[in-house]
Amino acid sequence: MERRAFPRIPVQMHAQIEMTVEGFFGQNDSSPREQSTISCMVTSIDVSLGGFSVKVLHSPLDTGKSFSPALAYLLVGKDITAFFKDEQVTVEGKVVRVDQETMLMAVVITRVSDINRWREICSQAIAGII
Repeated sequence: MERRAFPRIPVQMHAQIEMTVEGFFGQNDSSPREQSTISCMVTSIDVSLGGFSVKVLHSPLDTGKSFSPALAYLLVGKDITAFFKDEQVTVEGKVVRVDQETMLMAVVITRVSDINRWREICSQAIAGII
């Protein structure tokens, strides 16, 4: 049974992602001062109108605050914002799965800054243009 509403199209695009995660670095308090913002460089594995998968390439976090496989499970269910610079589109969503060994992350899209541009990106991926 297919769980995805839209088929994923394999395509590689680089993006900067940001996530605000409560308690990611050991804090249990959910107050705003205890939230951590995680910033990472990623490359997409596949995209669709309803979601995308990315592989984490680099996380320039402070010393002692690494985006490691041991902490990856904490990202599931968290909000994420991805800015695809070359395509000039921002995509927001929720992390639905993270593979701790390969650092592959699957995201369900909840909002796109320019839906027409995102549709164009998906169409170009299908056609093999990008």
